[in-house]
Amino acid sequence: MFLRFRGRIAVALAFAVPLVVLLATVRTSVGYWDTGDLQTVAWIAGIPYPTGFPLYVIVGWLWTHAIPFASAAARLNALSAVAIAGGAAVICAIALLCEVAEVVAVPAAWTFAFAFPIWFRATYADVHPLGFAVAFLAIAFALRWVQRGEVRDIVTAILIAAVGLGIDNTTVLILAGGVILTLQRPPPLLVTARAAAAGVLIVCVAYAFLPLRSAQVTAARLDPTLTLGLAPGRPYWDDHHPASWSGFVALVAGTSFAPGDALANLVDPKSFVAAAERYGPMMGDDFPFKLVLAGPAGLALLAYRRPLVALGLGFAGVVPAVFGSAYAAEADPERYAFALYAVTALGFALAAQEIVGFLSGRVQQAAYAALAAVLLAVAGNELSRGTIYFQVRDEALPDALADRVVSGTNDRAIVVAPWIYASPLAYRAYVDRAFGGRIVVCGWWPDYEKEYARWLRSRTIVIVSDDIPEIPGHRVRLVADGIPAVYELLP
Repeated sequence: MFLRFRGRIAVALAFAVPLVVLLATVRTSVGYWDTGDLQTVAWIAGIPYPTGFPLYVIVGWLWTHAIPFASAAARLNALSAVAIAGGAAVICAIALLCEVAEVVAVPAAWTFAFAFPIWFRATYADVHPLGFAVAFLAIAFALRWVQRGEVRDIVTAILIAAVGLGIDNTTVLILAGGVILTLQRPPPLLVTARAAAAGVLIVCVAYAFLPLRSAQVTAARLDPTLTLGLAPGRPYWDDHHPASWSGFVALVAGTSFAPGDALANLVDPKSFVAAAERYGPMMGDDFPFKLVLAGPAGLALLAYRRPLVALGLGFAGVVPAVFGSAYAAEADPERYAFALYAVTALGFALAAQEIVGFLSGRVQQAAYAALAAVLLAVAGNELSRGTIYFQVRDEALPDALADRVVSGTNDRAIVVAPWIYASPLAYRAYVDRAFGGRIVVCGWWPDYEKEYARWLRSRTIVIVSDDIPEIPGHRVRLVADGIPAVYELLP
């Protein structure tokens, strides 16, 4: 009982310390690109960009509406911080399951949470931190099944895995490692089949949200772009219009971004070399003293006792990172490296425990103290590097863009902007409700050349662009300078 109590304190510390620090660096305003998209969609329960992320939208809606303070954008940003702190707690719990001492497990978990690129992605709204944390929690329960053989653990692992897939279907890359891991102690077939059936039901119900909400948005004409004669399927309210079968498949599978190519490249050794070249130097900076080498060493030592556990953990860490590196359409492949960093941090703990396990008495205590000091030094180094996140938390360039658009346009303007810039404008319109009668049309200005003449009969048109728009038969007038600039379209 005392050991169980100590373990709970260790997991709580692994969670609480990063949580306090990460929450202090959470960005306070709306963002560009997919960040602003999620901040808007979560508040209005809309349809986000591929792959739809239905449970993230539902959790985000509940989260942002339940918290009574800060902006909706800051609330959703905070969800990423909570998820990363939760991930650190799970790493600590897994280390304890592997009989790592608390004095090593806790600082090892902190090296994950405070790693520079992980911390960065804990400061703003993103699906991947929450998806990772839930998927890794499923792996923790799968490992507990292997260690203890209690049926409730494998059932819990399967159900949590289903939730992870409902949040982000790319978590399957992490969860596949969990499947390998469970083979160390194959679970009972009937119980597993029943739990899997319940998991499939959870996933189906989650993804049913997308076509049902899409149909409701269309029927109620909640998307203002429908009043402009545009077809359903615009970002924020109804991206890809999953009420149609073709739209649902395109959204959930992300076919327009060719993820199949990245999946096919997972069997190409060159992809692993490319991933090593991408992530290796970065991880070397995050884990100094050549400590990054201790990660795979720890898994190798674990493989002597539990080879499938070690293989499953390695798979869960490496494969998502290789996918992210090989995914040509991915602008931020580092967000696929959460599990890689988590498994590396876990490897530190495993390697340290193996070293100290050969010692005894005061020598062992001194070794524990030394190893804990090294891990704390690594976490401290990352804390020092991460001070920049305190400095930029109040940066509000997207808000400033929305201000410039409002000040430079009339209340009935149609505002055409590419996705990167349209997101904070949509947030101003649908979350802040401070955009007047302006309608945000997401897309590049050449996409709507055939519509401009018709729209100009009843409304003004402004274009947000880095370059001066050149539209046959029309002139443009600069109404708000800056990056990007805002132009009014004239006949």
